[in-house]
Parts: sequence; structure tokens; C-alpha cells
Amino acid sequence: MSAQEVHAILPLLVLSGGIVILLLQVSFWRGHRAAAVTTLITLAAAIYACFQVAAALSRGVGSIEVTTLLLVDHTALFFCLLLLLAAVAVAVLGFSYLQRRCDPASRAASYPEEFYILLLLVMLGAVTLVCANHFASFFLALELMSLALYPMLGFAVTGDLSPRRDQMHSLESGIKYLLLSALSTALGLFGIALIYSASGALDFGGIAAALARAQAGPSLLLAGLTLLLIAVAFKLSLVPFHIWTPDVYQGAPTPVTALIATVGKGAVVALLLRFFAQLDLFALPTLTGLLAIMAVASMLVGNLLALMQDNVKRLLAYSSIAHIGYLIVAFLIGNSAFGSEAVIYYLVAYVITTLGAFAVVGLVADSALAAGSARTTDNTLDDPFQCDFYRGLLWRAPWLACCLAAMLLSLAGIPLTIGFIGKFYIFAAGVQGQLWLLLAAVVLGSALGLYYYLRLLLTMVQRDPQPAAAGANGISIAASGQLLLFFLTAALLLFGIFPQVLINWISAL
Repeated sequence: MSAQEVHAILPLLVLSGGIVILLLQVSFWRGHRAAAVTTLITLAAAIYACFQVAAALSRGVGSIEVTTLLLVDHTALFFCLLLLLAAVAVAVLGFSYLQRRCDPASRAASYPEEFYILLLLVMLGAVTLVCANHFASFFLALELMSLALYPMLGFAVTGDLSPRRDQMHSLESGIKYLLLSALSTALGLFGIALIYSASGALDFGGIAAALARAQAGPSLLLAGLTLLLIAVAFKLSLVPFHIWTPDVYQGAPTPVTALIATVGKGAVVALLLRFFAQLDLFALPTLTGLLAIMAVASMLVGNLLALMQDNVKRLLAYSSIAHIGYLIVAFLIGNSAFGSEAVIYYLVAYVITTLGAFAVVGLVADSALAAGSARTTDNTLDDPFQCDFYRGLLWRAPWLACCLAAMLLSLAGIPLTIGFIGKFYIFAAGVQGQLWLLLAAVVLGSALGLYYYLRLLLTMVQRDPQPAAAGANGISIAASGQLLLFFLTAALLLFGIFPQVLINWISAL
């Protein structure tokens, strides 16, 4: 491997080194705050490494192929940067979550440093997946992400102060994701085996050449691609492979929910975009038709089921299903610069708004637990994730209510938010590709989504005539949480009012 190739994978090396350093640090010195600081330093160093590699690519070739396993270009580095910034937000939310639930004074205190080790492992898998150019790196990266997510989904079980209800729901979410993810992995492996049998190659370039020659049984190759697409659809929670999403989102710790909804899905979208572009799979009507059916079903089913939810995390789970359906509309216009630009912009909007929404939900729940734990000893606090818990939030915590309102309006596609520009891109992509049926589903789904977003918004504005529930008053948010909400809200409004800044950056990829 040349020095140029080593420099190209610098973000991966930084993350790997950070994991080793954090493991050694935890072995000799247990400390929650120290582990969080090391994690943030590692993520910041990886972000800086992305800029260094991008500058090197700008001075020389546009992309660097690292052996046959990885391909590093500007698009991959942009996705890496987006996911690493999302991981910084998750680390901040995770610190607040664990600080409220792990009692350092307890003799049997649980040490939360493992959370940050698992977070860095997830990020190493996500960054590798974004750069994958071979089924070996693709599968190893995807499984690294999944294996680190399993214990993170059940991490509430380790909290000394976590309510019993949260512990059971967290354990349930981890088991459900483990079982269903194993099924999708088996389907994906079988699909990869069929693709290898038909093409004789595992690298994306070799498969593309075999597909162009249409030798060695194109029907077998198509069957393998279909099975692989089904496995990817599970990771994206596209209908009908969405069954795990609401239960896992509801039961998992809120920072982990934000992680799997943004980093988990964002990395898979980046991989899917590269895979379809390199193999020119847009020319296969079987695959595009299957994606179109799943997109329509996701937009309609996701929004319809969200109408019936009284739990905020389940509502956001079904909302995320619908939003991935919207994103597939832009994805389906084919291998064009505008299509890729629309997908990337909508993914950025989705990551920012989803992180912001889960940040408010998580910080409110953390504050409610801290306020209620002083008066309850049987772990029977009111559920802070019920929509009724947010009644009158505007009068109790105006800053939090305004941030959540901005996120909900962006998810609904209201002007002056980044979500509006993302929806505009989706419509423009649909019109350019003449996907009229998909556009009709987008309009109908957006109308349904507007209803339940505004319903939650109205709940926050109403005054609660009943006495305040335990933990409902005195919402206290740490400075780190407030700073995170400020940056997310500022990015949402900045790219909504001045979208050309982000558009120019994406267009230059």
C-alpha cells in the first residue's frame, strides 16, 4: 500500500487509533467525563482528517482506490463528514443520558465508558461502509455497525437509575433488532453468493463489467441483486421491512435511537448511491420497480401509522420510514448529477432535523427523570415520551419548545427550513424523471405528515389544565445540550434561508 493510499484512509485510521486509546484509557482509569472527552477528540480529529484528505484529492486525482476494497473520493468524504458530525451530537446526548442514569456513588455502579467505545466502533463501520468498493469491505463494515449497535440498543439495562420500564423496553429493542438483523444478513449473504456465482467477482467494478457483458446467467445475477436490495431495505426500514422500527426506536436509549436513525441509515444510503451508480443498476427495471413500490408503500404506510401514535418516539419512527420513502423518489431518477444532488441534500436535511427532534425528546426525558427521581423510589415515573407529556411545553420551556417546533416544521416541509428545500428537491427530481405516481404519493404523504406534526405542535402550545406530572416542571438542560440544540436549529434555519451555501458545496462533489 502506497503512502497516498494510507493518507486516503486517514479518517479510518484516526477512528481505529481512538478506539485503541479509549480501550487503554478505560483499562487504567475509569471515568465517564474522561471517556466522553476522548471520544469527542477522536471524532474531531477524524473530521479534520476528512478535510486533509479532501484537500489532497483536490490537488491531485479526484479519487483514490485503496487496494480493491475502498474507494475514497469527495462524495465519500462528504458523507463521512456528515456522519461524524452526527456522531458528535450523539456523544453529547449520550453524556447527558448516562449522567442522569448512572449513579457513581453506588457500590454496584455501572460504568458507562463502554457506550463511547461502541459509538466509535459504529462510526468506524459507517465510515468504512461509505468508502466500500468491494463486497468484503461492504459486509464487514455493515456487520461492525450492527454488532456495536446490539449492545447499545440495550444499554439502558446498565443504568442504576433507569426506570424498570425503560430497562425492559431497551432489552426488548436490542433482541428484536438482533433477530431481524440476522435474518436480513442471511438474505444479503445469499444475494452476494448468487452475485459472485453469476459474475465471478466481488468488487463493484468487476460486477459492473459482468453485468455489461450479461454473461453467466443474468437472471441469477438479478436474483442476487434483488436479495441484496431486500437486505438493504431492512436497514433503511422501507415497507414491508419496517416491522422492527417503531419498537426499536421506542425502546432504545434516545441517543442510540438518534444514532441508528441518522448514522445507520445515512451510511447505507451513501453505499446504495455508489453501488447503483457504479453498476448502472438504474437500467434494470426490476430493481427500480421494486424500489418504487417500497417507496410508495413507505410514504403512505409510514404517515398513516404515524397518525395513530401517542408516543413521540414511535411517531418519529414512522415519520423516518416516510422520509426514506421520499428520498428514494430522488434516488430513482437515475444516474444523474441532479439526482445525486437531490439525494445528498435531502439526506443532510433529514439528519439535521432528526437529530434535533430526538435531541429535544432525549433532553426533556433526562430532565424529567432527574426531577422525578427525587420523589419516586419505585421507578414509576410518568412516561416522558407520551405526546401528552409535551402539553404546555411552550410555557414551561420556551427554548426547547421552539427548537422542537422548528424541527417538526422542517420535517413537514414548511418554508424557511432546510426541510422545505429538501422537499423542493424531491419534487424537482420527480418532475425531471416524470415519476408522476411517486409524486402523487409524495403529495399525499406530505399532507398526512403535516397533520400529525401540527398536532404535536398544537399540544405544546396548549396549557395543561391538570396538575403538573412528576418531572414536568423545572426542566433543566445542561449547557452542552443547549449548545447542541442551538447549532442544530441554526443549521436548519441557515440552510433553509440561504440554501445556496450547501447546494454549491454538494454540486462541487
